[in-house]
Amino acid sequence: MRVIHASAEVAPFSKTGGLGDVVGALPAAQAAYGHEVLVVSPWYPELGGVTPVKPMWIGDIDVPFAGGLEPVGVGTLERDGVLYAFVGHADYSRPDPYGYPDDVRRFARFCRAVPPVAARLGFVPDLVHAHDWHAGLLPVLLERGWHLPAGFPGRPSVATVHNVQFQGVAPLAHLLHWARLPLELVGSHLEHEDRGNMLRAAVGFADLVTTVSPSYAVELTEPGYGFGLDTTFRALGRRLAGILNGLDVRVWDPARDPHLEATYDAADTSGKERCRSALLEELGLDDGGPLLGVVSRLADQKGIDLLLEALPALLEQGWRLALLGRGDAKLEAAARDAATAAPEQVAVTLAHDEPLAHRVYAGSDALAVPSRFEPCGLSQMIAQRYGTLPLVRATGGLRDTVEHERDGFVFEEASAEELALAAGNARGMWGTQAWRSMQQRAMAHDRSWRASARDYLERYREAIGEAP
Repeated sequence: MRVIHASAEVAPFSKTGGLGDVVGALPAAQAAYGHEVLVVSPWYPELGGVTPVKPMWIGDIDVPFAGGLEPVGVGTLERDGVLYAFVGHADYSRPDPYGYPDDVRRFARFCRAVPPVAARLGFVPDLVHAHDWHAGLLPVLLERGWHLPAGFPGRPSVATVHNVQFQGVAPLAHLLHWARLPLELVGSHLEHEDRGNMLRAAVGFADLVTTVSPSYAVELTEPGYGFGLDTTFRALGRRLAGILNGLDVRVWDPARDPHLEATYDAADTSGKERCRSALLEELGLDDGGPLLGVVSRLADQKGIDLLLEALPALLEQGWRLALLGRGDAKLEAAARDAATAAPEQVAVTLAHDEPLAHRVYAGSDALAVPSRFEPCGLSQMIAQRYGTLPLVRATGGLRDTVEHERDGFVFEEASAEELALAAGNARGMWGTQAWRSMQQRAMAHDRSWRASARDYLERYREAIGEAP
């Protein structure tokens, strides 16, 4: 099978969160099963971050956009059996991948570029997999778009919703103009509440829709979680499936992690204590109690405000806190103030720091994920692999991956009080044989992409119309 993945980010070349991790690992897992996979993503500055890569320059191609044809550059590289194509344009040369007022226009251009970029490389797919709203116009273009390369019109598509909160909304007339789509699409799934909506377009026009955990697939159909699209998801019926994300177990492996003070595994966890001591020293924290790690985008969705509200109670219980992440300015300021008030108990690093993230996962005793909603979540699964017990709210993929007092701790209500009660329960078990047994169960999970990649391939066959 020949598959195109289209995504705004792909680790290790670009990443702001879980989307990059997923698109960085799933295509390689599919290639390992013998399939041909092309990943198309924007060409941002300094691809690869601390270990930059430079794609091989292929040249410029013309892309239908707005009133005519506009050139974009194309560069490629291969890794782990996957071909990567990067779309170059001034739109993608900014410091951050997104977060700009013209993001919808920028990614409408990206959607329009995917088919001609693939055609330039001689890659005509059996199926196109569009990830989140940034690639949301692709299912529409394949079904109703003009100016497509040979082999692309009518090609089956799968859309994956990684986070329904972000939908890519702009005036409908602008979207139709930018993507050169017919006026007959007024009133179609491309339109929602008198606006153009790229995520709803993907959900409505794709042959199949997936999301990143079974529980989140159910939540999307509920008014409290669907962010205005719950009726659209309910109408999908069996066309909606939840497939749990996996981990890139080559990157997240405490037995081989180059960022750690000492490596370890489930058979011998002695290295974890060395990682803990090294992390406390690195962050300037005392060793007066268990260490609670947080590796997260600082946002209300992630429940960081609940964590900060519960922090006095957590410190009274004896916890130390190591928080790593960036996000909302008010939450960043509140976290900074908490560290200033208790520098030996609270350490806050406001940055995207991948090596430090590895050290927090390994050196912490528990990891807090108090999300209001969480489509899948990777941090709790990474923590389990590193023998760090997750403390999570029962929502989305957190509910699907953590079993209370077996491989972590789960609380139901999104409140500081519930979080503090669960943390107190965990504090009481810290250092006991029950805690060590939970660590062993957590580390024994197979969180690789193997099973999930097979599930995706089965869904692809449904979209194409093949028998399993």
